[in-house]
Amino acid sequence: MNRGLNFLETPDALSGPEVSEIEPLVSYEPPRLPSRRKKVGVATVLGIIIVLVLIALLFIGRFVASALDAKSALESAQEHALAFEFDEAQIDVWQAQMDLHTAQTCLWIAKPLTVLPWVGDQVHALVVLVDTGVALVNVIDDALLIASDVYSSLEKIQETLDEIPGLEKSYTFNTLPAQVRVEMLQTLQSIAPDLAQAKIQVTLAQEELNQLKDEQLIGSMQTVVDQLQEILPSIYAAVELITPFAQSIDELAGVGSDRQWLLLFLNNTEMRPGGGFMGVYGLLQIRDGEILDISTDNTYSIDELVESDAYNVVPPQAISDYLGLDTWYFRDANWAPDFAESSKTSVQLLRQEYAFAGLPVPEIHGVIGLTPTVIENLLNIVGDITVDGTTFTSENFTETLEYEVEYGFVESGVAWEDRKEIINDLMDEIMARLMNTQIAQLPALINVFSSMFTQKQMALYSFDAQTQVVFEDAGWASIMDISDSDDYLMVVDANMGALKTDHAMSKEIEYAIEKVDDHYEAYVDITYHHNGDFNWRTTRYQSYTSVIAPLGSQLISTNGADASSAKESDMQRFGAYIVIEPGENKTLSFHYRLPDSVDQAIAKNSYDLTVFKQIGSQQAPLTLDLDFGKKLRAAQPSESSEGYGDNSYYLNTDLVQDLEFLVQF
Repeated sequence: MNRGLNFLETPDALSGPEVSEIEPLVSYEPPRLPSRRKKVGVATVLGIIIVLVLIALLFIGRFVASALDAKSALESAQEHALAFEFDEAQIDVWQAQMDLHTAQTCLWIAKPLTVLPWVGDQVHALVVLVDTGVALVNVIDDALLIASDVYSSLEKIQETLDEIPGLEKSYTFNTLPAQVRVEMLQTLQSIAPDLAQAKIQVTLAQEELNQLKDEQLIGSMQTVVDQLQEILPSIYAAVELITPFAQSIDELAGVGSDRQWLLLFLNNTEMRPGGGFMGVYGLLQIRDGEILDISTDNTYSIDELVESDAYNVVPPQAISDYLGLDTWYFRDANWAPDFAESSKTSVQLLRQEYAFAGLPVPEIHGVIGLTPTVIENLLNIVGDITVDGTTFTSENFTETLEYEVEYGFVESGVAWEDRKEIINDLMDEIMARLMNTQIAQLPALINVFSSMFTQKQMALYSFDAQTQVVFEDAGWASIMDISDSDDYLMVVDANMGALKTDHAMSKEIEYAIEKVDDHYEAYVDITYHHNGDFNWRTTRYQSYTSVIAPLGSQLISTNGADASSAKESDMQRFGAYIVIEPGENKTLSFHYRLPDSVDQAIAKNSYDLTVFKQIGSQQAPLTLDLDFGKKLRAAQPSESSEGYGDNSYYLNTDLVQDLEFLVQF
């Protein structure tokens, strides 16, 4: 009987020649067939991957083609909209929506391919592009609906418009009948919520598009991304500017009732804490978008009416000490670096002087402050202006105007008290040109006003609380909002009788903190460079310079000048008087202990610093050197990679606008 091999038996139990012929189990070799099957399997998988990649590329190609079609449709919509052909523009937008729908279909089919290397990155990019495109088209669609509504209002009274010679379709706001203007303003007011939503959509679209900056995209797709990144900022700027205007239109345009705004011309070649010396002021009356009256006057003209022993308002100490004045006049009213506070004081002093002089006291609903920098930028758009034989351009405006009101009026035979009438003529012409702005110029105007608000060359204040909230949320108010800051800094210059020397000055600001024992101390270095010579508008620089710090900060020492410390509102103010000769460089330094609130914030592993830019000031280099004595985990904005992993935050930047810095430990 044949016996099978029993693996439970020991080798000794096996006998006979059969046993010796058995090959050891370890020498057994499996057949080669499975290896062949493995090769076939790999080839199949590679083939499938290649097919999937080709399919992906096919759908990516279709997607890009659809996206480019959508872009072309939007360009056509823009052309029709500028020609007031809103129905055709709407059709173009609908076509863009259909193209985007096709792109979305391609994306849906290609979505399973996100697991593949490189291809997944492309598909992810498509997701962002579709989302961005949809958001963009929605915003444009909303804008066209708004424009169409306004245009429909015009058509309802077309018979009236036809009676206006030469009006046709070259509308400007100023040439429209009052009824049309009111309807346009009311329509704009009614769609304020839609504009706010559009702003959110564009913001989200920008954020999504920014996700693609580090992706390796195929050429045609990168083209779409680049073009969208070019378009979105201008759309955002427009929506960002128009939205708060729509929200505050009752006050700004006087819809339904008269509104009067105080205009403060802040000469930033003669800096003051609130933006610049107020040599000229104006009153602007407006109703239903129509300027009823705009008049300007020399601030000295009203101040002279109260030069009497019977009139006295105690000025800030620095005005008394360095200008030798025992009365606080309207021309020096903007002593606060916060525009809201400066505006309240300006209105109060102006009304008091009117009342003392026996003049009708003006009712003022709000304040508009602007520097010559704003006018220079506007002249780039509205063109050169000639008044009484003098031509003003964006390049010569400030210097030419200063010469005319200081010296040129004598050559022209103008009386001293009338020397600033030229400003009234200038404002009349600028306002007339702005009110007659053509549609094609609107993007440039929007960019000017947006940048001027951001750079704090222009600011608004309203006595209407709801409107003021709109201004603050929009960044138009130039206030010092310290509510969310652990630490803050503002360097404030006040030109004290140094002619217009600020035009020749430049400066750098350095801010450092370090831990000393159980608390933190701060160091502020302000280095001034006098780049001018003695002439009719330039002399030695004389500035009462202040450092605004958190309330409770304690001054330890100064270098370059003696300093004083005082509480101002909810902040601490250190002030020093400094004189700098032409061609001289000088550094003014402040050393102070930060309040316990800063120590406590850092102990909780978070530090938020806000550096405020003075209203009207020009760009200044800013250096931060913050040593916390503990390792940093993250910072925004980020410092250079060389500084990662240590206890300090070091950054060089430019103070063009208010800046915020967040450090976490």
